[in-house]
Amino acid sequence: MGRKLWTTVLTFFCLLILSGCGTALPSSTPTSTPIAGSITFAGSTTVQPLAAKIGQAFNAHHPEVTLDIAAGGSTVGIAAIHDGTVDIGMASRELKPEEAAGITVHQIAVDVLAVVVNAANPVENLTSAQLQDIYLGRITNWQEVGGSDAPIVVVIRETSSGTRGAFDEIVLDKAEPTSPNLQIAITAGDMAALVVKEPHAIGYVGFGHIETGMKALSIDGINPTEENVRNDRYRLTRPLLLLTGPLTQPIAQTYIDFALSSEGQSIVVEHGWVPIQ
Repeated sequence: MGRKLWTTVLTFFCLLILSGCGTALPSSTPTSTPIAGSITFAGSTTVQPLAAKIGQAFNAHHPEVTLDIAAGGSTVGIAAIHDGTVDIGMASRELKPEEAAGITVHQIAVDVLAVVVNAANPVENLTSAQLQDIYLGRITNWQEVGGSDAPIVVVIRETSSGTRGAFDEIVLDKAEPTSPNLQIAITAGDMAALVVKEPHAIGYVGFGHIETGMKALSIDGINPTEENVRNDRYRLTRPLLLLTGPLTQPIAQTYIDFALSSEGQSIVVEHGWVPIQ
């Protein structure tokens, strides 16, 4: 048998042996199976736009996943997880003990509650006591806190709002706000629009919702900045949360993991919130 033929035979038998032992021959790297499906959300109107921004980047990686991101307020989002009507609830306040059973909390950011007035208002700072007195109807004219002689238009959020819940707890010690000129804003956007339109209004929004035509006041001389939040000098803060429960689809965890990734957290920073990673 010639040397060339003998080499060919040996090679053939080696291949048979490798095949019989289950040894895989070199091949191209398999591609990962793309995920597909639908993830539903409901809850905080503060978290909703952030969830949507993160969702846009998420869909760039997972175009076969449909995201349905509704709002309704934090209380609505918590109830929806208990009912199993959505996969991810959104909340902008801590859960009460009676709400927390069966819910897994995923914090994706820290929100800074900014007390805002019309940009033309000359007032730049309020003390915590002054702010509380304004919202409890004890101070009713801007002149009493160094402003012009004009009645204060006090704007609050409706009761299902996580922003309202956080503000009432932090600033008002859970007291009910009251004022001769009290107005209610349904959403964060409504709150911003009222303050921009009304020169004598005061309201509160998440830091990511500050718009042209309004300005954020310092409280006790401390400005609402990320640095002051991180060193615990500015105390009007609250968590931004995603919530899951026993009836949440497993695919929802893919979105949450992305929100907590470096790419997801960079979106948090880009849109004015404080990241947790």
